[in-house]
Amino acid sequence: IMRRVPLGAARLLGLYASYFRLVPLIYIIIAFVIFPGIFLGISAVFDASIAGGVVVLLVVLALLGVFEFWWIRRGGCYKVLSEEARQESLRALEQADRELRGDGPALEAPEEASA
Repeated sequence: IMRRVPLGAARLLGLYASYFRLVPLIYIIIAFVIFPGIFLGISAVFDASIAGGVVVLLVVLALLGVFEFWWIRRGGCYKVLSEEARQESLRALEQADRELRGDGPALEAPEEASA
């Protein structure tokens, strides 16, 4: 299970990057500039006031929870990239993977040994 999380995230990032060219740049900016800036800001608020830090932290966590709820439960991810486009990309990826492995255009069922 520990391998599936980062591999799934990388696959999803690659899927979005295949449709939108700016996704890798946006990811780098968000992951390495915006999120650390937010966490540094929360830390600074905690240094100034514990109560203020708790309030700001709870607001940020609530915003993150609302976004995740919208993205996963309300179908926000399908507003960015439709289910059909996702399935088509998955089929194309599996086809390219089979061709790279030399399995041919379609998977063939192994023949069963007769007794």
